[in-house]
Amino acid sequence: MSALIDQSDRFETFYQGNSGHVAILLPGLCGSELEMGAIPRLLKQSNHSYVIPRIPGYSAHTGISDYPEWIETVDQLITDLQLTHQSVSIVGLSMGATLGISVASRNNSIRSLCLLSPVLLFDGWSVPWYYPLLSLIYRLGIRNWHYKESEPYGVKNKELRRHIQKAVQANAVSELGAAHLPAKHLYQSLQLIKDAQKNLGGVKSDCLIIHAIDDETASPKNPDLILKSIASETRRVIWLGNSYHMITVDNEREIVANEVNIFIEQAVQKANLILQLNIDTPSLIIKNRSLKHE
Repeated sequence: MSALIDQSDRFETFYQGNSGHVAILLPGLCGSELEMGAIPRLLKQSNHSYVIPRIPGYSAHTGISDYPEWIETVDQLITDLQLTHQSVSIVGLSMGATLGISVASRNNSIRSLCLLSPVLLFDGWSVPWYYPLLSLIYRLGIRNWHYKESEPYGVKNKELRRHIQKAVQANAVSELGAAHLPAKHLYQSLQLIKDAQKNLGGVKSDCLIIHAIDDETASPKNPDLILKSIASETRRVIWLGNSYHMITVDNEREIVANEVNIFIEQAVQKANLILQLNIDTPSLIIKNRSLKHE
């Protein structure tokens, strides 16, 4: 991993643990490490490495690119990380979860996939009526506009909401992420959603989904669609009753961080157990025998 550490332009954040496992953390579109709440801290306590990649066109202040480049960037990072780590997991929030689905559908070496407030349908109760028209407006060539976040800013916690509102008014990055999303960013995210929907059946990694029942951006139909379509043998869903979309920083943030850490730990232990069983079990040689007697 030392070679990767030197490539600082590829990361927003990197922590080197010694467990042999590394988690790739994917905040929401144009988001920051703040969105991931206590997850990095707990991964560090478990001695796992974690990385928040700088994805050109997806991460904040990295320009604009098409969504296939986002997928390729994360997929290549997985390949590089596997040179120095025994296993890799992905933890994605919001559009980061959607990106995680698209990556995992193409790369079955991912040990575990943690989807936090995944978005495959913008169908929450606070989504404006005109949202489905934004993609059409973009295709018609009207592209000099931004989508601005509005209340409740993805959080049910009123104190945190006031804090985020001040940051949004100052056009800053907060626990919410970016205050504004350019038209092309938004359009590419909608194309990413289509890709993830189409490729759900290719996801085979152990999968954890955590979602708020009152998510104002993506309704409970989103986890239901994922659970129905993925091919993972191990899948688990946790429903939260006192949060909105940004579950990593809202009222139940500690539950979210703990469950993610536990799920990753269990996936690592399971893989180690399987490996040990394969080492300890001698290979069986089966000879074909003719049933015909001479």
